Amino acid sequence: MFHVKLHTTTIVNKGKLLVFSFCIVLIGCVGARQTIQIPDYILVPKGKEIVENQEGLTAFIFENNTKNLPIEKFLSIKFKSENYFSTEYWVVIDKSKYKMIVYDNSDFEKYFNSANYSVINLEPQNDQSDQQRKFIAISMVNANNEDCLKDGSLFQNIVVNYLKKLKDEYYNQ
Repeated sequence: MFHVKLHTTTIVNKGKLLVFSFCIVLIGCVGARQTIQIPDYILVPKGKEIVENQEGLTAFIFENNTKNLPIEKFLSIKFKSENYFSTEYWVVIDKSKYKMIVYDNSDFEKYFNSANYSVINLEPQNDQSDQQRKFIAISMVNANNEDCLKDGSLFQNIVVNYLKKLKDEYYNQ
C-alpha cells in the first residue's frame, strides 16, 4: 500500500503557503497612496473652467471646520444673500470688484478629488456632521475674468489675504 494521500496533502499545503507568501509580498510592494495635509491653505490649479480661462481656475483650498455652519450658510449670512445655494458672490476689495466662486462638494470631487488630501483636525465621530464636507475650495476672478489666484497674477497677494481673513472669520464664528 502506498502513502499517496499523505504526499498529496503535503504538496497542497506547500502550494497554499506559496500563494499566501506571494500575496503578502505583493501587498507589501504596493505603496500607500500619498496624501496632502493642509495646515492652513494651499493654492491648487486646474479648477473650474470659465469662458476666458480654458485651463481652469486656481483654487484656495482649506480644511473645513465641521462644527461650524456650512460654508454656504455662512457666506449667505455674511453677504446677505437670499439664496442659500448660491455658489458665486461679488465682493469688493480695495475698491476693486471680484467674483468669488465656491466649489460645492461634487465640483470639489470633480476637479480636486478629496482622496488626495488628508484631514489634520479629526473630530470625534459624534461631533461630526455627516453632511459637511472635509475641504472647502474657493476661486476668485476679477471683473475681467482673470484668475486672481494664479501664480504670477498681480492680484494674488490681495485675494489670498482676503481669503485668509474670510477663512479665519469662518473658523471663529
